[in-house]
Amino acid sequence: MAKAIQAPPLPIPYRYQYAVKFICTSDIPDTSQQSPGLLPGNYATAVNIHNPNRETNRLRSKLAFPGGISKWLEDGLKDDQVKQISCANVKEYDLHFVHGFEGFLVIESIYQLDVVAVYTAAPLSEGVSSIDVERVPSRRI
Repeated sequence: MAKAIQAPPLPIPYRYQYAVKFICTSDIPDTSQQSPGLLPGNYATAVNIHNPNRETNRLRSKLAFPGGISKWLEDGLKDDQVKQISCANVKEYDLHFVHGFEGFLVIESIYQLDVVAVYTAAPLSEGVSSIDVERVPSRRI
């Protein structure tokens, strides 16, 4: 009798990609924690992801930065569910930075998402002095 061969699982058909500028660092002049593209201060990013679809949406995300790329983190959002990825989540990507992170958060999904980045900046010795909210467009892959 012939033995049945099981086919490997089909890959998830990620169709949409979002590339979000992601900054979680401080620029402190005259120290090893000085970033060439930033003014002195503290910087943070929070990315809000919403699934506007009526179906559960599979997604994955990774961090890309000069000199490396993290592993993919697989996730899913039920209909109308929201997820946030912020500076506190960087460790979930098995990355350990001494002086923070500057690069991109890359998100791929089956269906389109609402992706909004919230950027805050502050002087080194004070609270938030600026905030910017940006809608991140999708790219078909």
